[in-house]
Amino acid sequence: MFPKNSSGEKQNYKWVILFIATFSQTCATFVTYGMGPLATFYRIEYDLSQLETGLIVSAVNIGPLFSMLIFGNLMDKYGERWVVGLGSILLGINTFLAYTTDSYISLLIILAFVGIWYGTAQPGGSSAIIKWFPKKNRGLAMGIRQAGIPIGGAMASAILPFFFFRYGLSSTILVQAIIAVLGGIIFLTFYKDHGLNSNTEEEEKVGFNERIKRIKNNFDLYPIFFIGITMVSLQLVIVAHLMSYLTVTLEINLKISGAFLSFALVGGVLGRIILAWISDTLYKGNRSKPLLITIWLTVITILGLVFLPTNIPLWAISIFCFFIGFLGIGWFSLFIVLISEKSNPTFLGLTVSFALTLNQIFIVISPSLFGILVDYFKGYKIPFSLLALFIFIGGIWLTITERNSQYKISKEKNTSQ
Repeated sequence: MFPKNSSGEKQNYKWVILFIATFSQTCATFVTYGMGPLATFYRIEYDLSQLETGLIVSAVNIGPLFSMLIFGNLMDKYGERWVVGLGSILLGINTFLAYTTDSYISLLIILAFVGIWYGTAQPGGSSAIIKWFPKKNRGLAMGIRQAGIPIGGAMASAILPFFFFRYGLSSTILVQAIIAVLGGIIFLTFYKDHGLNSNTEEEEKVGFNERIKRIKNNFDLYPIFFIGITMVSLQLVIVAHLMSYLTVTLEINLKISGAFLSFALVGGVLGRIILAWISDTLYKGNRSKPLLITIWLTVITILGLVFLPTNIPLWAISIFCFFIGFLGIGWFSLFIVLISEKSNPTFLGLTVSFALTLNQIFIVISPSLFGILVDYFKGYKIPFSLLALFIFIGGIWLTITERNSQYKISKEKNTSQ
């Protein structure tokens, strides 16, 4: 931790913190998003069924459900350095254990623990950015840091197949383990706790259950939580179903559909940075307004994509795919910053973890649920329209909540005068 008189040094060091947080997130995501290609390699190597292949990815995604609240609470008490650093190292060690087993059941258990340790990465990196960056450039910093997630996934998709086809399955697991441990070591070595988590003696006595209760009693967070679960559902639907929608409904061949999904993912990376930067500059640190604009544009883009005529030119479809990614993946940085800024500073890590845990539930269930709806309605229009409706409801809810908050603030000012 820095000496008390080193505020200038802190200001300069925040950019190092941004690099460390982004690098650590990229390394952790290299493992978790890399489970997609890895599951395919396991299917080839051990002749797994589609269900068994899918469970490999699900095991990793279920893990954070059981850990993020605990790790968020630990970060509020002790800071991010040891929690995130050791979490990433243990993530790598657990990944290495997959190298040693030939049992499918053992593999699933190991990967569930990989997911548990991944529960340190998202809330830890977000908490670090909130503590280190002032409001004027916090959005941009969070956007850059959040871009580490799709970057890590893209790197895994590019690098792991090379190692698998040249050196075999074991080499891909080893590469993932080394990358995760490297991210943890870098974080432990260079990250410095900001010191904003120094609680008073009275605050330290507040138990975990009481902290959760206080978060649940903060009703201003409810519409943001709802927006989180609806938008993260869209995000997973884009990743899991966009290619199928393009091939089945618009009769685009699989290769071009894959390129359009790539456009959406690139749009998501840019969206996470640009939308957050807009909230810093054009809206002077107001996160609600750009998030609401993102929601309205997302609804319009979903409906536009769903009701496209089959004879629309490919360049127009590519634009729609880019913008569905720009909005439907790019929203996340605004969401995290807004949650953080509306939370009790004492419970910052736990509040972010609470929101991410809710999101994680829908990360696990939304691709399957959307698929069930597509089968039931025998098409994509109704499922996409329902998703757009729920996203729209989230926007209306946040609008009403923000207006009520502004009314209370103005009323209190008038009373005090």
